[in-house]
Amino acid sequence: WKTLRSSGYAHYPFGDAEIEAVRESSRLIDAAAGVTTNGVSGWAFDDGPSAAYVNGALVTGGFFDVLGVKPLLGRSFAASDDKEGSQDVLVISAGLWHRRYGASPDVIGRRVNLGGRPFRIVGVMPPDLDYPRGVEAWRTTQSVPISKMFGDAARREVDMIARLRPGVTIDQATGELAVLTRDFETRATRNVPKGLTPIVRPFQSVIVGDTRPAILALLAAVAFVLLIATANVANLLLMRGEARRAELAIRAALGAGRRRLASQLLMESALLAFLASLVGVAVTWWSLQALTTFVPDGLPRVESVRVDGVVVALVAGVAFITSLLAGVAPAFLSSRLEIVRELLGGGRSVSGPAAKTGRRTLVVAQVALAVTVVAAAGLLTRTLLRLQAVDTGVAADRLVFVSLELPQLKYAGRAAHARFLSDIVESLHGVRGIEAVTPVNASPFAGGWTVPKFSAEGQTEERAAMNPALNLESVHHNYFEALGVSIVRGRPFTEADREGTLDVAIVSEDVADRTWPGVDPIGKRLKMGVPTSTDRWRTVVGIAAATRYRDLTEPRATLYLPAAQFIDAARTLALRTAAPLDLVASTVRERVTLLDPDVQVMRVVPFTSRLDVPLARPRFNAFLLSLFGAAALFLATIGHYAVISSYVRQSEREIALRVALGATPGNVQRLVIGEASWLVGAGVAIGLAVAAAAAQLLRGLAFGIDTLDPVSLTLAALLLIAASAVASYGPLRRATRVDALAMLRT
Repeated sequence: WKTLRSSGYAHYPFGDAEIEAVRESSRLIDAAAGVTTNGVSGWAFDDGPSAAYVNGALVTGGFFDVLGVKPLLGRSFAASDDKEGSQDVLVISAGLWHRRYGASPDVIGRRVNLGGRPFRIVGVMPPDLDYPRGVEAWRTTQSVPISKMFGDAARREVDMIARLRPGVTIDQATGELAVLTRDFETRATRNVPKGLTPIVRPFQSVIVGDTRPAILALLAAVAFVLLIATANVANLLLMRGEARRAELAIRAALGAGRRRLASQLLMESALLAFLASLVGVAVTWWSLQALTTFVPDGLPRVESVRVDGVVVALVAGVAFITSLLAGVAPAFLSSRLEIVRELLGGGRSVSGPAAKTGRRTLVVAQVALAVTVVAAAGLLTRTLLRLQAVDTGVAADRLVFVSLELPQLKYAGRAAHARFLSDIVESLHGVRGIEAVTPVNASPFAGGWTVPKFSAEGQTEERAAMNPALNLESVHHNYFEALGVSIVRGRPFTEADREGTLDVAIVSEDVADRTWPGVDPIGKRLKMGVPTSTDRWRTVVGIAAATRYRDLTEPRATLYLPAAQFIDAARTLALRTAAPLDLVASTVRERVTLLDPDVQVMRVVPFTSRLDVPLARPRFNAFLLSLFGAAALFLATIGHYAVISSYVRQSEREIALRVALGATPGNVQRLVIGEASWLVGAGVAIGLAVAAAAAQLLRGLAFGIDTLDPVSLTLAALLLIAASAVASYGPLRRATRVDALAMLRT
């Protein structure tokens, strides 16, 4: 695709004619095809008594050949399918084939209607093909008739997908396409922006998209939790080795060498890891299906998530490595025995400084890793809370969206389309419980039209080039009332703003502030395109509050035009209603059927459901990372408890001597608390430093807060301090109850 850096327009499409020119002119590209810029869209799929929405994509004829994908059944698109006047054909996904046709082989040749046009199914694609993401059916761009409203837009708004010749790099292809793009601009017959730059990405990065930062963050959390668990096992084995020193001394006295003792201890830790890995794989197998139900739509490759040979081999490898990590140090320290001293000590030997230092180091590392994971979980949780609380600029309460499917041929003309929309709005306007209704071109967070360049009256071409790209909304006069978008200055549109009257516009506050700073924008004029474009001048009559209708993370600069003066192509109704959703749905279906039985009501969804779409992935990320954070906190607490318990047990004789010499319970408590405090203090300090360094990994996932969020870091530190206090409570009580007299007798 292309970008217009001067206006911030990040995704400008190629056209199928340009793609054809690339195929003919390029020396570096082996094959090229087109795929719809906006990803999948909903199609009314009618193959029998009932219609359903399917996610469809427009492509050019060579699409599947460029991908190198062979059909599971039937054939893919041939070159002849993409010619003017060719028969309309359809290729469907394996998922749709199974769901709709029960995987029946006689699906090939079956007839279906898409928007009132007959298509013939010619092929079924394999299940691992999910491009564009979520696609269920493909048709050619030539199958979309030239519209009286949009012309050949379907053929102009496609991205190029290409296969490079052997040895060609992305940078080389980008350079060649830059030359070809400049050539396209000079020969363009339409009003095409100047200064477009091609953007070329590897296919893999497009498929993975913006999921990479989240997956890397989750993978890091998994690694940290694994390290904490490994440290716990190492601590366990160290303490177990200390308790067995007398046994190991006897074995050594009977002839076992250090290598034999170390290998025995390593084998025990390996057996422990092997049994744990079997349990882990079993639990994963059992819980995977439940976990994948939480996966939001749009996450790539979800269908390939399964417990297979690769997963089992990975678990086995991890188990082997962790058993070595956990077992080497304990085996080495436990096998270093002074046999005579151990036998004379009768099993009451105190662990050496190396073992104590090792245990303490492991606890500090556990706390540090736990702080990092918990801080990351806190950051994503606070991001989710910020997203949920963001003001969209639209009065979301009691707002419902109704998707309509109008037959293409019947409503191809602008007048017929506008008349039906006017009739259905009038029919629903007086219904009890429906406060307001308006047609809209796009549902929230579902894309829409964009103006790459606009010019204000009096601007030079250089100044106009600095204007931002605009979201374009073609709206009816009651749009602002129905959606609850505030008009902060001027007036909204009225029924008087129709064809033949003064061309008017409403802009969002950010557009007004940037284009006419310090000046009243009411009465100013602007037009789409550069100052010399042939578009009509439009007078600004109102300033609307900025909204997040297209993108939840940031408000978009928006231009509103009256549908009667621009394009009246809406296929969605927005209703403000206090009535139950079922009642609204039945009422709308009844009124639509009375007006035209050929128009179908496909979806009736509240605004809150639409809001779930941009929130789905942040919720999933926060959910998973919170699970890892809880696991890290739990494991670190266990490790801390084990080490403090071991410290108290090893210090019982010292504590007895102190008590005998007059130490109070408070003195003993301070002794234990001091040991616990420096361990957790060092761990928290190191953990905060690691969390701050690792925060850059979460930069693309945070919203409304800095990645070095002091609240998340502070909460993580406090949670670990509280957990260490809980872990220290039992050993602390035991230390104050040491029987000094009994201990001294032994």
